[in-house]
Amino acid sequence: MDKSDISFNLRDMLEEQSKILITIMRSQTKKCLLKRAELNCRNHTVLQWLRENSESVTFNKLVEVFNFLKKHMDEEEKKNHGDHVDITFVAHGAIRDFMIPASCLLPLPTITDVVLYAPWNCITSGAAYGIATGRIQPEHRVFKCRKNNDCKTPDEKHRPINLPNHWNSMKKAGDQMIPNITVSPLRADDGVWEYFKYLTATHGELGKNKIVIPFILPGKEDESFPFSVVTLALSLVLLSSRFKATFHLNACLGDHSAGQKFDKDYLQRQYAYTVDGTLMTCSSDAYRSSPKINKHIDATDACRLS
Repeated sequence: MDKSDISFNLRDMLEEQSKILITIMRSQTKKCLLKRAELNCRNHTVLQWLRENSESVTFNKLVEVFNFLKKHMDEEEKKNHGDHVDITFVAHGAIRDFMIPASCLLPLPTITDVVLYAPWNCITSGAAYGIATGRIQPEHRVFKCRKNNDCKTPDEKHRPINLPNHWNSMKKAGDQMIPNITVSPLRADDGVWEYFKYLTATHGELGKNKIVIPFILPGKEDESFPFSVVTLALSLVLLSSRFKATFHLNACLGDHSAGQKFDKDYLQRQYAYTVDGTLMTCSSDAYRSSPKINKHIDATDACRLS
């Protein structure tokens, strides 16, 4: 074996040891984070959920999401926000496979509410800026078919029956069962974040106490993350900050269950349900003070259907 072979083998061995060390460190960090969550949790249902799932794959990505959110919130700490902020999380999303108590999205007192905007089984487009600024109101929702000219269902049939005149508050839902929500990072070519920045430049910055976090993880675009892990990670980040927060989710909630789909009647009773292929956009009324807006937001950031 010559020197080049020895050097190559040594490099491989060091890389393998480094990977093992990183895995061990992440495992230990995850245990520490979950232990801290248990110590600060005040809800029996959430506490039981944390303990039952502490060794499951549910929390495998907790450390990664925690580090991602902490980086963002450390920057926001430097700004002139008050002690209570509104945080909007912009991601691709879906509902999948099983139900969890809504209270599991509010694991610690640092998150005072989690607000969902899309009805169940609905995809969204162009609502992120309206949500982040607080301009969008329930009357600004516009429902239509995502297929545009190739739709067999008229737009009026895409509007949910008995649509509530309020958003879907997880605080109010309490221990009511809701679908498991998963989120995926934005893609560089999907136009979501670029469109948000365009609206910001056209209609103004978010303002004090308003924070937006685009879920951008280069190289991880095809991965999905339980939204319950995102809210847990954020609540843990906030424990070490001066903030408490209302957490707003801008993401599609289409049913991507691998097997049997969720019960439509139950989801309708929980909040609202849309037929397959329904797109929710934001009407121009939300931006009346900004004359440059189009009649309806174009579907540039409709969630991918994978």
